Amino acid sequence: MEDHADAFEIVQRAIGYHFSDVSLLTTALTHSSYASENEVDSYERLEFLGDAVLELAITVEIFRALEDAPEGRMTRIRAAIVDEATLAAAARRVGLPAALRLGVGEDRSGGRERSSIQSDVVESVLGAVYLDGGADASLGVVLRLLGDTVADRLAASHVSDSRSSLQEHFARKGQIVLFEYERSGPDHAVVFTATASVDGHLIGTGSGGSKKAAAIDAARAALGDS
Repeated sequence: MEDHADAFEIVQRAIGYHFSDVSLLTTALTHSSYASENEVDSYERLEFLGDAVLELAITVEIFRALEDAPEGRMTRIRAAIVDEATLAAAARRVGLPAALRLGVGEDRSGGRERSSIQSDVVESVLGAVYLDGGADASLGVVLRLLGDTVADRLAASHVSDSRSSLQEHFARKGQIVLFEYERSGPDHAVVFTATASVDGHLIGTGSGGSKKAAAIDAARAALGDS
């Protein structure tokens, strides 16, 4: 494993932020197992702070990107971004596992490769950045770590959530959207046509290579008129 000082420098370059107080980064990369063996502070308090920083930053990005989206939809998108697997992948991309300070036993048992620890340390580093550089600095690091993921989730939501958005729109009025499908064309080039209706009234029509795609297209058409 690389010397910690070198690993810390790699992390700072990767996240695009250099600490004025490097001791904050040191604490952010210190697991409780190392802390108990060496009588120093662990990253747990910084993790608590970083969790709030991360959630706020992602919430603001979603809120700005999805005008008029209902709370439930925004919550689902946020949950798909701020999860253990996503954060652990971000940790590995910027070299956090190599920089972690672990107790001897924890290191030998594979703690450095645990997704739970990797995701926790992303949050602790964000907490450290917030204390060292403030809200704008921490937001910048969040976007460097997770910006592509946020963009991908938002792009996917514009497509896959149109059907859900339509159903939610009419559910608020106590109405149910029904989809009906017709299949046409040969097996190698099948086309589905979907019609969306409410209380027997046609509200949208769409087509696609699958029932799901056709329903999404019909939902988009209906949303444009609703």
